Amino acid sequence: MTDNKAYDSSYLEDVEDVHTLLFLKLNEIEQYSLCSMIDEYMQHSEIRKKMDKGNWSALNKGYKQLMHSIDFTRCKPKADNTEYDNILLEWVAHVYVMLQWKYNIPSKTISQKVPAELMMKLYNPLHETSYPNACEKIYKKYL
Repeated sequence: MTDNKAYDSSYLEDVEDVHTLLFLKLNEIEQYSLCSMIDEYMQHSEIRKKMDKGNWSALNKGYKQLMHSIDFTRCKPKADNTEYDNILLEWVAHVYVMLQWKYNIPSKTISQKVPAELMMKLYNPLHETSYPNACEKIYKKYL
């Protein structure tokens, strides 16, 4: 575990909240797979890359700006009628943001090693623990 956080902790709650809202709004898009949209955002968004580096301007973006940073042409079409619970999406958003912040690892790396589909599967064994504890378990096993 590192003491070198990605950016000041005063941004953390707002960044978690905007990512929760982003994932909820992405869930409303019916033509693309939610997991592929999340992976595309985490791995290729220029705003997300700037957030990883602690850029204050990027850390203050709203969900619409984050959504516009996604290249939907690279997202997979939605293949089934899977519905995702809002609580699950909130958990995924918080864990992704906290993993990046706490361990100062690029979002791209996190998403490649723990893609959205896997992260959602980790919800059931980990959601009853705290976010920091869930992040530590994921970090030790996958990162």
